Amino acid sequence: MPKLSPYMSYEHLRNLRQNHAAWRLLTADYAPLAAAFFYKMFIAPKRRGIEAQELLNALDMFLYDTPQQMGEFARSPKDYLDMWADSSYGWLRKYEHHEDWYYDLTAPAQKAVEWLLSLHKQDFVGTESRLRTVINLLQEIAQETDTNVEHRLTYLREQAAKIAAEIAEIEDTGEVQPRLDNVQIKERFLQAEATATAILADFREVEENFRELTRKVQADVVKWTRGKGELLEKIFLESDIIRKSEQGRSFMAFWRFLMYSQQQDALRRTLAQVEQAEPLQEIAAEHSLADINHEWVQAAAAVQKTLAQLSAQLRRYVDEDYLREERAIYRLIQQIESQAIDLQGKGPAGAFMDMNDIKPGVALPMERRLFAPPQKTRLDSPELTAGDGSAGDIAAIFDQVVIDKAKLRRHVTDMLKERPQVTLAEVLAVHPLEQGLSELLAYFVLASKTQDAFSQDKLERILFERDGRKLLTVCQQVTFGRGDFTGE
Repeated sequence: MPKLSPYMSYEHLRNLRQNHAAWRLLTADYAPLAAAFFYKMFIAPKRRGIEAQELLNALDMFLYDTPQQMGEFARSPKDYLDMWADSSYGWLRKYEHHEDWYYDLTAPAQKAVEWLLSLHKQDFVGTESRLRTVINLLQEIAQETDTNVEHRLTYLREQAAKIAAEIAEIEDTGEVQPRLDNVQIKERFLQAEATATAILADFREVEENFRELTRKVQADVVKWTRGKGELLEKIFLESDIIRKSEQGRSFMAFWRFLMYSQQQDALRRTLAQVEQAEPLQEIAAEHSLADINHEWVQAAAAVQKTLAQLSAQLRRYVDEDYLREERAIYRLIQQIESQAIDLQGKGPAGAFMDMNDIKPGVALPMERRLFAPPQKTRLDSPELTAGDGSAGDIAAIFDQVVIDKAKLRRHVTDMLKERPQVTLAEVLAVHPLEQGLSELLAYFVLASKTQDAFSQDKLERILFERDGRKLLTVCQQVTFGRGDFTGE
């Protein structure tokens, strides 16, 4: 019995159904809407990051043009994008670039859409080219890993004999006989187109795998408990830890191969020659590979940019301040998790948590005040002229309230001759206020010059007359002492 893959066990598939973003997309109620929109905007035009406003406008038009049943699309375009970019869905990745927000399709969402695309019954299914591809790959592995000298020499002599025979045939006939018929040409072209497109799809998964690898390294850095010197040694000795992974080495080999100018020129010439072949005239327009080289470069450059950003983040994580803050956050999270586990299954007694401002604040446009133009202040500055005093009464200038503090002090000291302490109310009972609050405040000023004149826990009520009206003042009790009263 063949060995069963652990990835097709019941437990693993059940976990995928509950947690994998691709499965969530396939089972979502609005899967046709999301899949059709993702295919139109990302997969068919082979686009990656799309500016948020452009994608929002495109989704708005897509919803408008899509036939729907009553209430089928109940959300707004912005709500759909926010929902699809949420981590609980994981179909779009939202990121900031040059102070603008962009959306990109995630690898699970692309896999789901491409699987739906593969359900379409193909008019032509090529098998011979794929069989040859399998055999050629196996032969290449066998030949390139065989270190036996005799085997290698035999293989090279066979190839040399075939090349010599073909050269002799061309020299004798003056013609080159095609080795592929029309069906084989079409079959191989479609297989090349599918593989080239799959490479673009793989780049998204490569990016996500690099991010996941970086998150693991970040977790190791945050949980590091030994010295900082050892941490720096770990990071800087493995500064290319991402590129040294198997996926990283494979991607870097692809990048180096693609970046050779000779390879780019040769690929462009090959593509131009292939699309001019007569058997491919009909399908070349629909499955054109003329721009695949440019699309590869763009996709690979995006991965390179991600690698550079992640490497810079790794070096930033070893900063001492960052480590201290991250560890403090992790400790708080652990405390919260520990308390949550302790409370699991136990209903909280009384109020568990207080939340302020949970009611949304709604500000309607018509509630705003209308614009009122500011009023300009005009100042009249007439020219000053000298006068002789005959134009008005200047008696009011001299009719000012003046408090004689020396007199008030004498009032207090006279009463202190008969007793060691006296309150302000007792002083005013003998010497009533004549000038109202101004005189009362003057007494307060005298009291402020003494120590502990104001009582913090006792109040007194002072009644006085001013301009024929009776007024009542409630204030702290003021006590003047014979020993510490110094006057002004």
